[in-house]
Amino acid sequence: MRQARKQGRSGRRSWVWALLLSLFSAAAYWLTPWPISWEIARLSRPETLASLPERGANPRLNQLIYEMALARSRGHNPTNVLRQGVNWGGSHGPRQRWVEASLERNFDIATRLGLLTSENLRRLERGRSAIITTGPYQGELAEVDHIVPVSLAPELGNELANLELMPASLNRRKSNRVGQRQWAYAQSFHEAGLLTPESLERLRAKSRMP
Repeated sequence: MRQARKQGRSGRRSWVWALLLSLFSAAAYWLTPWPISWEIARLSRPETLASLPERGANPRLNQLIYEMALARSRGHNPTNVLRQGVNWGGSHGPRQRWVEASLERNFDIATRLGLLTSENLRRLERGRSAIITTGPYQGELAEVDHIVPVSLAPELGNELANLELMPASLNRRKSNRVGQRQWAYAQSFHEAGLLTPESLERLRAKSRMP
């Protein structure tokens, strides 16, 4: 009988500890930014991005915007959560700074275009293009554009630092023209080790820069 009571108390303690562990896990998930940072790390890992097919990083940009919106909705600072996640994903040095700046800029674009509605967040979570809800391009899809043309710099095709949200009609009109902005980005990407000398020369020839 005494042995049975001991086993009963031991079983209740195990159940209590299991309940406390579950509550702690749930609190960590909802109250800390770590799960969001880990998801950002998974989505932004350079070696994974490099292995994706053409335009394979485009859905990931949409998903990263969703994660930043999720962080903000839970009371976290999206920029801090983003920086932690990008670092955990393996981006360091110049690449890390460029990726962080790109994602912060795209989150700002998403906010200004009204892409963070509840319906759009469901689309972004699945990697789909969101629908613009404010401004002159209302009703259009927000597509992912390459700042530096990938026809001239294919190594930047799945580079997050080279991606930018843009209204579909503007994206359709954009060609592989290399203006001052594209050339400035190309030079910075080359200095950061993201762009080969051969691609830089192609861009230089297209831009007619000295």
